[in-house]
Amino acid sequence: MDKRHFLIVATNHTPPSLDSEIRQRRHQRVDYISLAEQLCADYVDYRLVSDNPRLRRLEERCRIDFRLAIKVARLVRDRGYDTVLSMSERVGIPLGWLLGRCIKHVVILHHPMSPSKISLLRRLKPHRNWSRLVFISQVEAEHFRQALNILPERVMVLHTPVDTAFFSSDAVSAHPQNYVHSVGSSHRDYATLIRAIRELPDIPCDFRVGSAWVNNPMDYENEPIPSNVQIRPYVHPSDLRRYFVESRFTIVSVRATTQWSAGCTSVQIAQSMGQAVIATRLPGLAEYVLDGETGVLVQPRDPQGMKEAIEMLWRDPSRAKAMGRRAREWIRSQFSFERWLERIGSVLVSACTF
Repeated sequence: MDKRHFLIVATNHTPPSLDSEIRQRRHQRVDYISLAEQLCADYVDYRLVSDNPRLRRLEERCRIDFRLAIKVARLVRDRGYDTVLSMSERVGIPLGWLLGRCIKHVVILHHPMSPSKISLLRRLKPHRNWSRLVFISQVEAEHFRQALNILPERVMVLHTPVDTAFFSSDAVSAHPQNYVHSVGSSHRDYATLIRAIRELPDIPCDFRVGSAWVNNPMDYENEPIPSNVQIRPYVHPSDLRRYFVESRFTIVSVRATTQWSAGCTSVQIAQSMGQAVIATRLPGLAEYVLDGETGVLVQPRDPQGMKEAIEMLWRDPSRAKAMGRRAREWIRSQFSFERWLERIGSVLVSACTF
C-alpha cells in the first residue's frame, strides 16, 4: 500500500488558480498549502464533496462538515494515512468520532467557545480522540480547557500567521491619501463604525467589504450611510495591499459574539503593512493588538469610543505612523508565516509519538 504520513483537511474551497497566483506573488501564502509542501503531505478541501445545496445549508446551520468528514475517513482508511490535521473543528468534531484513537488527529479550533459546540462535545466526547488541540488565542485555550477538563499537555496556543513578505509596504507602490479604511466581512460590526464616522464628517472612510474565503451577510443595510463613507467591493489581495499603503490607518470593528478572535487576520495584515489599527476589544482579538502601542482597542458596540479613537489617530498622524512602525516589527517577530509553519510542523511530528 502507498502509505502517506500526513493528511491536511481544509474547510474551504481552494480556487483552481491559487497555486499559480502564490507562485507569481499575486496572492499571500496559504497555511495548509505551504504546510503540505513542507511536510510532503496531501491536503483536501470542500472539492472532495459533491455539491448538494440542501445538505450544505444544513451544515452551515450546524457549523459541522459531516460530509467532508465521511469522505476524509474513507480516504484515511483507503490510503493508509496515520496522522490527520483538521484545520477547523467544523470537520475535526465529526472526524473525532469517525477516526477514533487509532489515527493521530490534531485539530485547530477557530470558534471553540460556541455554546452549541461545547454542549455537543460534553455529550458525545469526540475530543477525547484528538491527539492535540491547537487554539488561536490563549484566552480561548484556557476557557475551553477548563470547560471540558482537558489536560494542559494536550493543548497548544498557536496564533494565526500572516505572510509578512507579501503583506509589506515595500511590495507595492502607492501614494498616501487622506482617508481611513476598514476591511473584511466575518462578524463585522459596520453599523457601529458608521455611527462613529457619521460624527466625523471631515474624515473620509472606505469600507472594503468582503473576503476571499467567507461570504457573510452585512449588518449595515438599515443604517443611513453618511457622505464621508464609501462602501466598495472586496478586491484581490494583490490590489488590496495598495489601499493599506494609501490610507492613514485601518479599522476592524467586530460584533461581540463567542467568536472571540474574529477579525484577527485583517488586524494582522494591517499591522504587517505598517498600519496602526483600531479594533474591537474581544477576548481573543485583543491578543493580536498591543493596545496603545500598535493600535487602539475599543469596547464592543461603542460608537462614541470608536469615534474618539478615530479622531485621536486622525488628528495625530505622527502617533499613527509610530504605531504602524511598531506594529510591523511586532507582527514580523511574533506572527510570521515561517514561525507558524515551524511550530505546527513540530506539533504534527510530536503527535506521531504521543
